[in-house]
Amino acid sequence: METILPAKPSQFLGLFFAEKHQLWAQVQILAMQSKSWIYITDEHPVHEVRAALDFKNILSKGEIFISSDFYLREQVVRAKPVISAIENIVANKQVENLTIFCEMTWAVRSPSGDIYLRELHEAFQSYLLLGLYSHPQIYTEEGVKENPYFLPAKIIQNNHLKSRFNYWLSNIDNQRQFVYPKYQALSNGKEDFPLEKIIGRSVAQTNEGRWKISCFGELRIRRENGELVDWNTKAGATKKLKTIFAFLLLRGEKGASIEELADLLWKDSDSTDSSLNRLYHTIKYLRTILHGSNIASTKESPFIVQQSSFYYLKLPNDSWVDIPMFQELCYKGNQHFKDGNLEQAKISYESAEGIYHGQLFNDIPLKYIDNTDNDWCWSKRTWFHDMYHKVLYSLANIYRQLGQLTQAIYYADKVLSDDPTKEAAQKEKLLALADAGRFDALHRQFKIYTESLRKFNLGAPSQEIKDIYINLSKNN
Repeated sequence: METILPAKPSQFLGLFFAEKHQLWAQVQILAMQSKSWIYITDEHPVHEVRAALDFKNILSKGEIFISSDFYLREQVVRAKPVISAIENIVANKQVENLTIFCEMTWAVRSPSGDIYLRELHEAFQSYLLLGLYSHPQIYTEEGVKENPYFLPAKIIQNNHLKSRFNYWLSNIDNQRQFVYPKYQALSNGKEDFPLEKIIGRSVAQTNEGRWKISCFGELRIRRENGELVDWNTKAGATKKLKTIFAFLLLRGEKGASIEELADLLWKDSDSTDSSLNRLYHTIKYLRTILHGSNIASTKESPFIVQQSSFYYLKLPNDSWVDIPMFQELCYKGNQHFKDGNLEQAKISYESAEGIYHGQLFNDIPLKYIDNTDNDWCWSKRTWFHDMYHKVLYSLANIYRQLGQLTQAIYYADKVLSDDPTKEAAQKEKLLALADAGRFDALHRQFKIYTESLRKFNLGAPSQEIKDIYINLSKNN
């Protein structure tokens, strides 16, 4: 699916096609009608677009860009930098009639499509509908057609079915006047799922394709061809290699000093020279496994770069890391949840659940993680685990509201199996059991919770939980 955006004052068009030849035919027509054009390609190579538009004098009037020039290959695509990049191009063109063609395959190709959504087909259908809703006009073989399914951005953003219905009905019935509903002001979702920037990355000078890096659970790196990086070496220092990689990944553009890395891995070494020598050999092995093939000198590695007394990790362009995507999904889920969009919240939260395969860098030894002098990972590990728990008991809440009580209890139990004292999960399970009419189980659950608090010396249940239990157990 691709969308074409001719940037005329009164036109914002969408183009949906089944065969590629239909795409190029329509683009040629629109390009010939324009004084100037730009084409932002995401799926097709530049040479293929150039060949398709090599018709009459079309190429002389336009320019072809790749989607990464407009930040459309970022891990999380945001509107502001994309719009700014487009505005810069438009300003440089200085023409009145500029047509902008933008392939929309990035919306499906992005991590939200090929990494974390369980049902890619369903996601693809959603993107098609979103594309249909967002274009006031559609370009067809018969020319420009008004789109009867268009929705203003404010309605799409809030995603209330009643608002959609009222807007469409007002277009049919001239006697009806659509009034934008006053949505209740809500607290900022960032309070619950803050979008702290954990990773700031530098790009390696290499032609290697994007990596997919999983940090939750076992640290895994998958190359663009699907091959997993093999951490095993003759030196047998797998854990140390992973520790250095993880440390440098979280440090991002700041890097780490040689002394800091040596102290992290060989804190109890009797000799500074000895620990630095060990670090040198460990870095050599790490460069070798990341490169994936023999190189003349490991110092030529584009991924582990030394500048003065600092080491830096650089990743192939467009690489994907699960940490920021997990954060984004949690934040989006929380926004949808507070807006009352339970289905959208459920999709975001379940996608976040699918990314979280275990605690952050779970296979790195505790002696490298639990460092009181340099807390580079422990607090982040705890923080993300708390976020994961919130995702689960939020799903319990959503499924309870949707009347799917078995699923609600399942998600509450996933939290409680890990932390039986988590109050929010206990609350959701008590409410779900009451809705299911399982009052014997409700009484047992409250007793288990009380005993768990006593076992861990956490006192008695809070007054809120006591009141909920009393109200639910009345006459039962």
